[in-house]
Amino acid sequence: MKKIVLVMSMLLLFVCGAFAQTEVTSEEARFAIDLSTFGGIVGLISSAVTQIFKTFPAIDGSKIAKIGISVGVGIIVCMLAWVLKISEPLAGLIWWQTLIYGVAAGLSGCGFYDLVKVVWELFKPKEDVIHLD
Repeated sequence: MKKIVLVMSMLLLFVCGAFAQTEVTSEEARFAIDLSTFGGIVGLISSAVTQIFKTFPAIDGSKIAKIGISVGVGIIVCMLAWVLKISEPLAGLIWWQTLIYGVAAGLSGCGFYDLVKVVWELFKPKEDVIHLD
């Protein structure tokens, strides 16, 4: 049975390799970032924040710092997209509306659940632990 599985996986591997593209042109190798939707902006913010966290592992301990960095990156990305006029949803906005859009996109990038969880832990009453000796 192990030989059959090995032969089938090898056949699958070689068939996929035979149909693989051997030549990549410059037009097809582009990396496209879609900033024409809120989801595209949130995706860019999320990937940028992930790379920042990989660069600075000391941030990993503080949840509030993660949320702050995510909101800051969201504001920077949206303001740059607004100034450069490369994002359709931001085209007709005023600067302060773009700022609010950046905060919302940053909060979405870090996850609203994480935000609610951190805020809940700040205001949650501490429970007394009863030790039975």
